[in-house]
Amino acid sequence: MHGPGRAWTIMVRPRSWEHGFGTVRALCPTAEHLVALRAGALSFGAYRAAFEDKLARAMAGDLAPGRLRGVLTETSGHVDNWQPVKDGDTLCCACSRLEASLGRCHRAWCAPALVRNGWRVVLDGVVLPVPAAAP
Repeated sequence: MHGPGRAWTIMVRPRSWEHGFGTVRALCPTAEHLVALRAGALSFGAYRAAFEDKLARAMAGDLAPGRLRGVLTETSGHVDNWQPVKDGDTLCCACSRLEASLGRCHRAWCAPALVRNGWRVVLDGVVLPVPAAAP
């Protein structure tokens, strides 16, 4: 499933066929945390908490429409440039819909942060609701 725009990866270590248009680094877990998780040195709960902390610490507005950027997939050995993520673009990872629905995919963890920052988010075919403003 993907939107009508470009497909960006949000994986820190995508396989060669998973790069898409480029990488949205602000929405990638850190390589250090992924390695620690896979080695058993970091629990899944701690991995998730560290990633959600990264999203919470993002500079004000960096996740907002017009400000969220991805770096184009590397070609000819160097990074070409940064591009804005646009309405209709898709953020991809290799986790299944089931993993996302069970809360075991960082794509699902990104979605609420993106909604809070002003994006209309469709996660696995479901439009996420915008939270009501506090009174």
